[in-house]
Amino acid sequence: MRRVTLKLLAVAGLAVLAGCGFQLRGQSSLPFNSAYVDAASGSVLASQLSKHLDQKAKLASRRDKADVVIRLTGENRGKKILSLSGGGKVREYRLIDMVTVSAVSPEGQEMLAPTDISLTRDFSYSDEQILAKEAEEAMLRKDMDDDALRQILRRLAFIRKP
Repeated sequence: MRRVTLKLLAVAGLAVLAGCGFQLRGQSSLPFNSAYVDAASGSVLASQLSKHLDQKAKLASRRDKADVVIRLTGENRGKKILSLSGGGKVREYRLIDMVTVSAVSPEGQEMLAPTDISLTRDFSYSDEQILAKEAEEAMLRKDMDDDALRQILRRLAFIRKP
């Protein structure tokens, strides 16, 4: 009896969710056929953006073949000390990532005004757990890169054609 009641409650819950119009957020489509990524060499974000555009078959191999030129400028990654212990040892760090994104047509007409994207993450630090804290920092950096990529793609979804 109890099992039947639980099943009925689960079905009723699903029916309520379906009835309210809930659906998972999908990916937005990009309003261009091809794009060229213009960034400094070695840019982590540029390689991620290029990979994403390539998966969507929207990456142009040359600037003159693209509908849009995406510029990533001022990419800066930093690490600051947030707090120290009484003995002068670091207790917390703040990771900072900044980049400016803009989009222009191949002729140089602005399609997306330069927009600053700034991300921060704070994490505690301990000299006794150096390897674990380095792994945590690497994981936070990857998360920040993924977040910056999502923000760039959301902005690119609303570019205006000249």
